[in-house]
Amino acid sequence: MNANLKKALAMIFAVSLTASSVSVMQPITVSAETKTLEQIEKEKKEKQAQINAKKAQLATLADDISKKAEYEKVLNEQIELINGKMLLIDSQLQNLHQDMDDTEVQIEELEDTIEKQKVQVEQDLETFKTRIRTLYIHGNDSLLSALVGAGSFYDVLSKIDVIRRVSKHDDEMIEELRDEIKALTKNEQDLSANLQALNLKETEMDVLYDEFKSSHDELNATSMQNNTAMQLLVNQHSDVQIQLKAEEVAMDELDAEEEKLIAEAIAKAEAERKAKEEAERKAKEEAERKAKAEAERKAKEEAERKAKQEAEQKAKLEAELKAKQEAERKAAEEAAKKTAPPATQAPVTQAPVNQQQNPATNAATATKPAVTQAPATAAPTVPTTAATTVPTTVATTAATTAATTVNNGGDYRGGKLSWPAPGYYRISSGFGPRWGTHHSGIDIIGDKGPINGAAACAAAAGTVIMTRGGCGHNFGKNYNCGCNGGYGNYVIISHGNGLYTLYAHLARSTVSEGQSVSVGQQIGVIGSTGHSTGPHLHFEVRVGGNSTGNRVDPEAYLF
Repeated sequence: MNANLKKALAMIFAVSLTASSVSVMQPITVSAETKTLEQIEKEKKEKQAQINAKKAQLATLADDISKKAEYEKVLNEQIELINGKMLLIDSQLQNLHQDMDDTEVQIEELEDTIEKQKVQVEQDLETFKTRIRTLYIHGNDSLLSALVGAGSFYDVLSKIDVIRRVSKHDDEMIEELRDEIKALTKNEQDLSANLQALNLKETEMDVLYDEFKSSHDELNATSMQNNTAMQLLVNQHSDVQIQLKAEEVAMDELDAEEEKLIAEAIAKAEAERKAKEEAERKAKEEAERKAKAEAERKAKEEAERKAKQEAEQKAKLEAELKAKQEAERKAAEEAAKKTAPPATQAPVTQAPVNQQQNPATNAATATKPAVTQAPATAAPTVPTTAATTVPTTVATTAATTAATTVNNGGDYRGGKLSWPAPGYYRISSGFGPRWGTHHSGIDIIGDKGPINGAAACAAAAGTVIMTRGGCGHNFGKNYNCGCNGGYGNYVIISHGNGLYTLYAHLARSTVSEGQSVSVGQQIGVIGSTGHSTGPHLHFEVRVGGNSTGNRVDPEAYLF
């Protein structure tokens, strides 16, 4: 069985018990400090709304954290990709730097070779210049000298051929030197162009590397921000979980309080039902007693009426009999006078003659005992029954009344404390269990008249240590107005030796804190403030200290 079904059944049971108990009931409250079921239910709804809000917040935070984690994953992938590209560019840059270094070495070597070639060319040119200068100075003399100095034609031809060969060699040598210098220069230009291209490529790769590094740094910054935001969300998620746990614990406490309140309400309703049944039983017994007494009264009156009627009939019969006898006697005397001799016969024969010749007279005389005996036997029976029953009933009623008075407090007979409500001695509720709770004092009401407005007096001499007022709800009510913990307006007096008395539900107090009071001095006016169903004086005795844990039965200190 779930908690809601259990609570519903408990409420139905409590309501059914409440409906079957007294017609005017107090609301389901256990004490001034306990909340009502309506208040608990309202708090539970509010608490459930808070729990639902926390759960929704947790779901939102979890979704945000998941999104942040996915975003972090994407960022890491992008960072890894850029890292790969940067590593590739760095490797390419290293190779490019190596190529540039090699090219620079080649250029340096080529420049050195060119310088050497230039020196050789310069030397050859100097030699060629010298030969040219010689040829220029001597003109054709050299060729002519060669022809003249030749020993034969063949020798001439040989010399001419040598001259041509020398000249051609010089020309070819110069051309080769020029071509070689051109080739070297072209190689140098090519290497320079290659080096320039490498430098340009290096610049481009440096720019690309810087762009990747900027993107890498930006992604790292974004990742750090995302991590920070995600950590904040995780911390907030943890905080909300803690708050949710606290809300759930508070909800469990409200459930326990509600179950306790329902159990107390059921116990209270059960106690009130039993009290009602007991009151109905007593009322029934009282009605039966009254009916019996009424029947006995009516029986007694009927018996007395019958006895009186029979007595009147008896007196009437006796009077009629006496009148008849007197008439018969007179008639006999008259007859005797008419028939008897003047002086001697009347007294001798009159009575016998009358007895023999008057059957009516004899019949009357014969029935006379029956007439006189009927009332004599019947009359004592009725009065005897009435006499034994009525006094017994009256005595029983008196005894019951006396017992009730004694059980409810009775007249104050002295004791450790003086009676706090002089003239009003009935206790409507004693110390101990009441309505499923514990009653911490006694409630004094009027037994001869209303107690509202009567004087509440100090039970002993002492000092007023506390007065509490401000409750204007001075009327009977079956709920707790909440003033001063349910006590309404009250006064507490210290009597020394750890003895304290409390006077609650006052219309107002007539003393102030710190004031000394004497025994029997008025300290307030009895009313019905606080949690009070009608005018009465709630009186408590506390021994060993002024705390609720030191409350004792006041009757032990009053009687």
